[in-house]
Amino acid sequence: MAQDAPKDRITIVELPQISVVDKLLSIEQSLAAVKKRTTEEAWADDYNRLYNRFRRDGTLSKVTGEGKDNVYLALALGIKASDAIVALKARNVETLKASADQVEALARQLGVTDAELAMTASVRRYAEDRKWFDAFMALGRLQRNVLAYLRDPRNEGKLPLASLVIIGGWMQGGRCVTAVVDEEYSAYVSNVLREGRLVTLLKNYVEERLPPNILNHPAVQELVAKFPEIHRRVDIGFEDAVSQEDVRWLHQVFDQLVRDVLPEPN
Repeated sequence: MAQDAPKDRITIVELPQISVVDKLLSIEQSLAAVKKRTTEEAWADDYNRLYNRFRRDGTLSKVTGEGKDNVYLALALGIKASDAIVALKARNVETLKASADQVEALARQLGVTDAELAMTASVRRYAEDRKWFDAFMALGRLQRNVLAYLRDPRNEGKLPLASLVIIGGWMQGGRCVTAVVDEEYSAYVSNVLREGRLVTLLKNYVEERLPPNILNHPAVQELVAKFPEIHRRVDIGFEDAVSQEDVRWLHQVFDQLVRDVLPEPN
């Protein structure tokens, strides 16, 4: 008789998209009354500072040099996708267009074609017209199209790269969110980091579904080594808090993971 799977075992075929915007919106809701903010535009300056503080330089020359490969490219693509979301929340036309340009260039380097990247022009156009909701939808569509290409069975060997794009976005998103939680710390705000199940899902996927050549890659192994402690610090009860000490530890970990993929911005 087959044994039941362990309760913490989460098995999936593909990783879901993980967007930093969900966490940022949760923080906005937590702080709206205190800061007396009622509109998206009221948060723009905060996001502009966040973007300028944590943006990464995703130009191809930074991720195609000696020792770099498709693992770094895919992680960098995810990092820049998160940057684009923060630029959009900042209502910053030029930084959003620059992020979209880097997303497009990194995706092309992974083999993604014009058909999947057509939405990049829409992101730029909507940004120029300051149609921010439309730009957000186009940005989401662009990421879905890129992931669909990488997951297409006809594009042999690309499937693991799709998961790395998602993980790169999660790393940069975690880096930004933990910084905001630390700056605005309260037990209530810290609860946005309660993600034990998500970390378990990522850990299981990486360890069980990535091929050996990618699982054993130094950038991936560094993440694998951190998963247990990340999980311990965010696996909290529904009404519990992540301590500020743990928030700062998480930020340092995400910060180092991202810096190992992309260097300082110019």
